[in-house]
Amino acid sequence: MKYYCIALLSVLSLASSHAQSSLAVTKLGQFTYLEKINDVWGWEDQGREYALVGVENGLSIVEISNPTNPVEKLFVPGAISTWRDMKTYQNYGYAVHDLFSGSSDGILVVDLSTLDNQFPSYWNRLPTIDYNGQQMLFQRGHNIYVDENGYLYVFGSNIGNGGALIFDLKPDPTNPTYVGMFDQYYLHDGVARGDTLWGAAVTSGFFSAINVNSKINPTELGRKNTPSGVSHNVWFSDDNQRVFTTDEVRAAWIAEYDVSDLSNITELDRIKTSFGPNVVPHNAHFHNNFLVNSYYTSGLQIVDVSVPGIMVETAYYDTSPASGSGFSGAWGAYPYLPSGRILASDREQGLFILSSTYPRASFLVATVLNSTNNSALSNARIKFLNGDIDANTSIFGIVREGQAQAGTFDVEVSKSGFITDTFQVNLTAGQVNNVQFPLRPVNVGMAELTPVLEAAKLFPTAVETGGGVTLQVGELLNQDLLYRIYNAKGAQVKMGTLNAAQKEHFIGIDFQSGLYFLKLSTAKGHSRNFKLLVR
Repeated sequence: MKYYCIALLSVLSLASSHAQSSLAVTKLGQFTYLEKINDVWGWEDQGREYALVGVENGLSIVEISNPTNPVEKLFVPGAISTWRDMKTYQNYGYAVHDLFSGSSDGILVVDLSTLDNQFPSYWNRLPTIDYNGQQMLFQRGHNIYVDENGYLYVFGSNIGNGGALIFDLKPDPTNPTYVGMFDQYYLHDGVARGDTLWGAAVTSGFFSAINVNSKINPTELGRKNTPSGVSHNVWFSDDNQRVFTTDEVRAAWIAEYDVSDLSNITELDRIKTSFGPNVVPHNAHFHNNFLVNSYYTSGLQIVDVSVPGIMVETAYYDTSPASGSGFSGAWGAYPYLPSGRILASDREQGLFILSSTYPRASFLVATVLNSTNNSALSNARIKFLNGDIDANTSIFGIVREGQAQAGTFDVEVSKSGFITDTFQVNLTAGQVNNVQFPLRPVNVGMAELTPVLEAAKLFPTAVETGGGVTLQVGELLNQDLLYRIYNAKGAQVKMGTLNAAQKEHFIGIDFQSGLYFLKLSTAKGHSRNFKLLVR
């Protein structure tokens, strides 16, 4: 588990009345509305890009090809509803609403290829569904998704338990054909690929994998409870090996799971955001090994998830003047436009057109060891003195973490019963850096080692001609010592024996300049560690 407080790198003064903070995200444009808005989706046609925006009184379609001058191409008025969701298939847009006043819009279908016409084409479809022999009129749904095979899934409808209604768009995209449903329990949201539907059962507190190979008789394959038990949104990785969930409640986590074995779904990691400890996550989308997330009262968050089990926030943009645990502010984010532009919908501030450099995180896999026997140390603390990582080792002595910054960092490593030490670590963006940190137990072996090793000196701290360093050691009390030299990443680069008959020992290795660690041990295994700075 982790919660990052990433240093604020820039504060942008934008057109609205408040200052909006950002990291690696730039505002390109904005389109405002008189009414509150909700979700957003995108569409592209021959280089022209559009945003489909849910408004409380209809559907708005905005061309954002010139992001500094967005233009509304069509507004389809509809029932008054807080909730609208929209998706696209080929050159068609589809929208549904949830609880409403006025006449139902049913499934709104828009022919997006007619947006330049004086009167674009659209239809309201209210199909009749045979539910257990009873004919029921479809009126509302909370969310929709269209898969790669042309099936439209409607979640949280007024039919039955509100599971997933399935429609085939291929016969006639303007008039969805009902083909089946999953109705074991209510689904708030979902996504589908191939023969698997992933559903978020918000009122039951879990997400589930559902086999939809048979559209008439879908069956559940597995499920997993989410951290806060309010499973609002689920999204999958491109390789189908992981899914990610949000819980729509204050102080909730965004979580990552290994779903390669549906009989044993395993949580890999979870993350909050630098927007604050109490904000509410809403929707998460996977794109190019990043998560692009929307947070109420806050805005857009980008998380690097390229290393399974290590989620790191690397970019953000605050769209809202609000703060705290309310439900105003950012609703949705769409990252899939060919241009790379990101669409973010803020309920009060309108549509934001954003861009990001999508910076990669720097990843650390560190092992803390007992220097006397190389056993792993659990519950040891690894704290970056000039970075964000601050974590305790697992029962296996390992920390798997990451941070937005790359570079050289001073790392304090500590554990009760061991001498606290400081190391230097180099982290590279987009790479996993594996290191080992040896800690010496307090007073272990000191009776034997103190007269031997306290007199030890490291000399000089320079690479000699031909490569190597010279160690000058004091009286060795007529006993040989085993030495090991490790580089800053914890990898052993040299080992050997210091002969008791010699006071100077030339170690012939081509040392690069930097920090090394010398471990001297007696035959009984007692040891001490020294830092060796080679210039």
